[in-house]
Amino acid sequence: MLKVGDIIKEIREKQKGLRQEDVAKALGISTKAYANIENNVSDITLTRLQQLSEILGVSPEYVLNFQDKSTYTNVFNNYEGNQGTINMFQGCSSDQIKNLEHEVEKSKREASRLQAKIHTRNN
Repeated sequence: MLKVGDIIKEIREKQKGLRQEDVAKALGISTKAYANIENNVSDITLTRLQQLSEILGVSPEYVLNFQDKSTYTNVFNNYEGNQGTINMFQGCSSDQIKNLEHEVEKSKREASRLQAKIHTRNN
């Protein structure tokens, strides 16, 4: 199980793309003091957790309940002979969510276009 410092590091690096220096500066502390938080050397207060959450753009609850699983893959069969894969993301950034929504809308438009084309051919 990940400790709070490990979780903060994971979010900072993989989800937000920030450097330790960036977060330390935003907190008004030295990079070494911030590194001690991520390395679980320094205990974190609730106030500091709130500050870090704001900087990282997540809720304190998200940090405390974080799980080290960012993607789940499910294989499905739509019973028409087509198989595919659904990737479900946990902890996506707002940009990732927007991109996923855009791709879903694009797929819906393409499906509608193909259905209209099939309907036209059948009539």
